[in-house]
Amino acid sequence: MEDTQIILKKGLKSLADRLNLADLSQSLCFPKYFEVETIRACNAKCTMCTVNQWEGKNGRMSDSLFCKISEEMSHYSDWINSVCLSRNGEPLIDKNITDKIRILKDYGIRDVTFSTNASLLDEYKSIQLIESGLDDIRFSIDGTTKKTFESIRKGLNFEEVRENCLRFIRLRNERGQTPRIRVRMVLQKGNLHEESAWKEFWKARVSENDIVYSKAINSWGNQLPSYKTANVEKYSCTPCISPWSTMIIHFDGKVPLCGCDFNNTINLGDVNNYSIKEIWQSENFNKIREMHSSGKRNDIPLCPGCNVWDIEEKKVYKNIGE
Repeated sequence: MEDTQIILKKGLKSLADRLNLADLSQSLCFPKYFEVETIRACNAKCTMCTVNQWEGKNGRMSDSLFCKISEEMSHYSDWINSVCLSRNGEPLIDKNITDKIRILKDYGIRDVTFSTNASLLDEYKSIQLIESGLDDIRFSIDGTTKKTFESIRKGLNFEEVRENCLRFIRLRNERGQTPRIRVRMVLQKGNLHEESAWKEFWKARVSENDIVYSKAINSWGNQLPSYKTANVEKYSCTPCISPWSTMIIHFDGKVPLCGCDFNNTINLGDVNNYSIKEIWQSENFNKIREMHSSGKRNDIPLCPGCNVWDIEEKKVYKNIGE
């Protein structure tokens, strides 16, 4: 059995490789990935979502705060790999989402993306998004039939969502090849039987640069029932990539532990009061990194057994083949 220190060393080297860095210490320069929650609100109550556990008020990120965040990002546009304008909630509820995309693109951010349930994706909004410079959009569609989809995506209409996505694909194709489209199914007991038909339907309708994939359900840092106690020991000496790669910024400016920390139970900073760089290089963040790199991740609430950042897409399909 390998020594714990050897396992940790290999794990840290693997993280550096995943981030395309010669040494993991280089990651402390600035986050390479961001998830910026411009709005905390949703028009659905999906069964695998955390929406029923959200604490506090919903809200929209102020324009002044978004401008502060994006302006600082502009100084690291060559370093940042991607900015996702969604976290908790439905980003299309934010009526100014296209303005935010344009701001980031004007600042030179190379990849701007977000995930949506597509229920609000009418023709006007579709054209706005396509013309905004958006690089990538992810549609969450968890069923092939009305019965399955609406049993999971509670509050949404199956026919409406499917038509919205198909229209977006058509409008995008008429105008070029961006944004790239990803159609995603979160696999769970209620839709496993439809995975094959779902794949064939969407694979036939996207372009060769688009992606259709399914992904295993996760436990949101063991906060939802899909938690597996067997993973606690399995991942105890596996450092997570998130503390070295990704900063989550909630609508109110708070920076939580990671994307699983939807209620900000571990607050690492507040971009209202500090810069992104100051928070990223802070004692709070470095303490989390030290615990992960020394085999003490299980002492951090939400971390024991969590593998959300290492769940592989069950299958990835491109239109040009598998």
